Amino acid sequence: MNRLAQIKRGAAVAGMLAVGCKIPGSPVIPRIEGIQVAPTSISLLPFQAAELTIHVFTGQSGVDATALLQWSTTGGSIINNGTIGGVVHITYTSPSQPGNYLLIVTTALGTPADTANVTVTATPVPVHTVTVTPGSASLVVGDTTRFSTTLMDSTGSMLYGRPITWSLSDSTVATIAITGFVQAIAAGTTTVIATCEGRTGTAVVTVAP
Repeated sequence: MNRLAQIKRGAAVAGMLAVGCKIPGSPVIPRIEGIQVAPTSISLLPFQAAELTIHVFTGQSGVDATALLQWSTTGGSIINNGTIGGVVHITYTSPSQPGNYLLIVTTALGTPADTANVTVTATPVPVHTVTVTPGSASLVVGDTTRFSTTLMDSTGSMLYGRPITWSLSDSTVATIAITGFVQAIAAGTTTVIATCEGRTGTAVVTVAP
């Protein structure tokens, strides 16, 4: 009877191994649960380039699944700029023909997926809003920081390649360069002003002694 039980247990173990029982130390196969492309809508001129990011969600900490991504577009071209902190950075270049295009990011299985809408126009679309990032900064005298802008048209599509003019409401508190680079020079508060095509965005800088 004992011998028969041992044979049955041995057969059961063999069956478990045959169907792929997880072996300690075996590699973890990541599964992508979500993909997020940003921005989701952009407006470009022909042959204009725009940088986008792709976030991947796996539900597993410490697992890099970015190698499983696939991307395509109905017009234009895409260059992979690499992965930083689990976020994929790409550059999309629009085609020569004006129109509406789609950038698609997915996996070999076709799911999950996310897209970005691309509008290509023959003439520049007017700037509607200017947003300065970060919206505020606290510095001490001698500190430096850099501000950036996000430009959008009236539909909420992101715009690229427009010249920005930077200024300060109080230049005795800080200095600002044409790149948005700020240096604190005295205690006080000043407003950073970014202007593009008559539209402005602002941020507040507070400087402590």
